[in-house]
Amino acid sequence: MHPAVRGRRGRAGAVASAGALAVLCSLTPLCASADPAAAVNEARRACSRQSTLAPLKETRALDAAARQLARGATLHAALATLSSRPEYAASMHLSGISDDPAIARALGSRFCSDLGTPALREVGIARSGSELFVLVAAPLPLPAPREHAVVEREVLALVNAARARPRRCGQVAFPAAPPLALSPLLSRVANAHSGTMARRNDLEHDDPDGSTPADRVRRAGYAARLVGENVASGVPTAAEAVAGWLASPGHCSNIMNARFTEMGVAYVAAQHSAAGIYWTQLFAIPRG
Repeated sequence: MHPAVRGRRGRAGAVASAGALAVLCSLTPLCASADPAAAVNEARRACSRQSTLAPLKETRALDAAARQLARGATLHAALATLSSRPEYAASMHLSGISDDPAIARALGSRFCSDLGTPALREVGIARSGSELFVLVAAPLPLPAPREHAVVEREVLALVNAARARPRRCGQVAFPAAPPLALSPLLSRVANAHSGTMARRNDLEHDDPDGSTPADRVRRAGYAARLVGENVASGVPTAAEAVAGWLASPGHCSNIMNARFTEMGVAYVAAQHSAAGIYWTQLFAIPRG
């Protein structure tokens, strides 16, 4: 009764990124350009049809990650050096570009699909001889801790909206189910488990001591006849978390199970963790 879903991380393997992109531009020998970050932003403006795209800010952290690329590291390895994981990242490699206008033209001709991504906010630059390495990233938009109550109610509303109508979860057809009530105690248990997953950098239903979701609920003083759990990571919003659960037959079955009457949910946003955010959703039927 407690499947797991990895959320956004799963869409692109180990990290949510466009992958390492490389192009060899054999033009004139590289001269020291005045401001390659400005050239990146010029290409970004040229690539986009939206005049409101935010310019990218060069950061020391991304510069350092770009230097890792220049030393031969993969994009995944370079991003692993960052203290906080981005939601999206892409790398670009140019060789033999002579000046900033040429850099802008080369980037615009090859990398518009990445540079035009609205969520991008930061850029890192590194040089290695005649090679130029560019790393662009969008920060993971994590909810603030003070938003817990709002997010909790949003998840409850989305889950109850899903339960309000018949739904297929894989091969199983479920009728509409009564709405769930929010249990503060279950949410506290969910919050503790999300914190455990963030510290371990992994999605697991069992705690390091071997305790199961039912064990944790019982230890918290909740007398339950049945317990179910969904977990997720890497998805920054309630809507994405619920959509991911509903798209997975096992998680969907927990949501649509008419026997469950109460729900708790919590997330822990941890910039230094592997996925950035971890979610736990608990379902239960109280005894009595």
